[in-house]
Amino acid sequence: MKVYRTACPRDCLDCCSMLACVDEKGRLVKVMGDPEHPVTRGYLCPKGNSYVELVYHPDRLRYPMMKKGGRFLRVTWDEALDFVAKRMVEVIEKYGPLAILHYHYSGSEALTKHIDTRFFNALGGITAVKGDLCFSAGLAAQIYDFGGLSQNSIEDLPNARGCVLWGRNVKSTNIHAMSFIAECKKRRGRIAVVNPLSTGLEDMADLVVRPKPGTDAALALGACRYLLEREMLDRNFIESYTFGFDRFKEVLKDYPLEKVSQITGVNVEDIARLARFYAENNPVTTLLGFGLQRYRGGGNAVRAIDALAALTGNIGKPGAGVSYCSDIFWEVGSHVKGISSAGRTFNVWSLGEDILKADPPIKMAFITNANPVVNAPDSANVINALKKIETVVVVDLFMTDTAKEADVILPCTTFFEEENIKVSSWSPWIYYCPKVIEPVGEARSDEEIFIELAKRLKLEGFPWKSPEEFLKFAAEAFKKFGVNLERLREEGHIKTPSIPDVAWQDKKFRTPSGRFEFYSQRALSEGQSPTAVYVAPESEKDPYPYHLITPHSRHRIHSQFQKTEYIKKLNPIPKVYINSEEGVRLGLKEGQEVEIYNDTGSIKARVYFDPMMRKDTVSLESGWNVESGACPNFLILSRVSEMGGCAALYDVKVGIKA
Repeated sequence: MKVYRTACPRDCLDCCSMLACVDEKGRLVKVMGDPEHPVTRGYLCPKGNSYVELVYHPDRLRYPMMKKGGRFLRVTWDEALDFVAKRMVEVIEKYGPLAILHYHYSGSEALTKHIDTRFFNALGGITAVKGDLCFSAGLAAQIYDFGGLSQNSIEDLPNARGCVLWGRNVKSTNIHAMSFIAECKKRRGRIAVVNPLSTGLEDMADLVVRPKPGTDAALALGACRYLLEREMLDRNFIESYTFGFDRFKEVLKDYPLEKVSQITGVNVEDIARLARFYAENNPVTTLLGFGLQRYRGGGNAVRAIDALAALTGNIGKPGAGVSYCSDIFWEVGSHVKGISSAGRTFNVWSLGEDILKADPPIKMAFITNANPVVNAPDSANVINALKKIETVVVVDLFMTDTAKEADVILPCTTFFEEENIKVSSWSPWIYYCPKVIEPVGEARSDEEIFIELAKRLKLEGFPWKSPEEFLKFAAEAFKKFGVNLERLREEGHIKTPSIPDVAWQDKKFRTPSGRFEFYSQRALSEGQSPTAVYVAPESEKDPYPYHLITPHSRHRIHSQFQKTEYIKKLNPIPKVYINSEEGVRLGLKEGQEVEIYNDTGSIKARVYFDPMMRKDTVSLESGWNVESGACPNFLILSRVSEMGGCAALYDVKVGIKA
């Protein structure tokens, strides 16, 4: 048996280092957590433990298919690629390149998967997508505040005297942070949880705060005012390393604790406790989740939390910082994608609507690395839009709800069946992913697919003739970080030497002022408030009683992994959670099927009670497919954050009934 070191390329913070075991017949037989990796520490989540089943699953797409007479029929690769290339030429000649749409996302974040975007940038003039379904409001916020994206290594967390899990449910979506949080606690560090949902960490937390969904900015600004009024500030940090403090002080006049309590639903005493947590437990690490910025005012929420950390000097030293994302994730991806040459862009948060009203209309769509029917807002509209397009091409591993709407399906490989590289948005590690088994069926890598299409189109500006050539090109992005492909192949994973364990320790912020900016002229010039402010959720006007939060599941990455029996046993049915007292008041019984609805749509799930949840909130995991009857994106409107172009996926209200 051969054992290969590789890494999980899913859209997940942890980016686990794994050991793939292959038997003498060349079959993958086991996948384990890498015990030598200092973050993975030898264990995987349920998804990682189901990889062998996923690779050989009977529903895996194994050969190209084309839809004829409403049915998918098997075709050869030459037939499929010749048809696709011919159709592209026809569409461009008759309607122009704007009539071709490329939609992609993050089904896999292996580096060379970006070859799809590189291909369409070489083609030029098409319709691409802009915006984000995940965390771009927070990215924009931190760029205003810090001038870039950097965070303390998770290995630094035990140095904290306080850890604030603000909207991050590490037990479900960041499980390898748990051991570092436990070590922090063991060293007598204190833990605070800020989340409208229960997280399973309440028993170890010293402070639990449950704000009304979408009001995190007001909560943080109220805490800032409390500290300002009591002079519980790090004056040296403020005076030496920040810009715009006096202007920020003026803004805080609008956030007295009584008003903030009314906005957030958090009592005055708990707002004060949260403020003191930052001042009295220095250094404090804040682990930010992405959900808190999936509202109209999401970017301002992150700016307000950044400001709270800055007021107390919890930036630029061991055990501190506001952990959100790292620049390397974007820099290497941009290198591979190239410069956008799109002729127009559609918004990811209004995809269906944009396709339906497009002028000139979309005649052909490529969907790669994505399942927008399930993961984009307003699923019904997305389905309707895809049905209107003459030719839809989907590259995927399984017959997803989006693939069902395709005219051509091209089966791609898993990361076990190709050579690749993975970087993490959370940690400074770079991972080499070797090819460990031959492709299942006739599956081909994304690199092979787009290189073959480029040959047929005689595409200029796309010189690569093999996946090996493209991988070498992609790996050039790591030179500035002191890493090359040869070293990666030899060592398997490398902690990037040029990324410090402590973010901003040199206090050289990349803002125009060179300081942390409470007041950002750049934000002002881009039509934003120059300081953090509270922006009320757009859903406040919705005529329904419950905020709907659709958190990520421990058992899926978005819509992936639903088909494996291993996951089905752990997570067999969709469950909607409601506060126990509220459920009883509505006359509901645990386990019964209920309808969750609003003006956008209606879905069904089994209801379960949670005594720790807010009474004005219900939660249902994201990613359930259409067949389940519980895909929450049938309820989610096409709303967007005030900065960063992030889909406001949580800015929605619903009703619930038996």
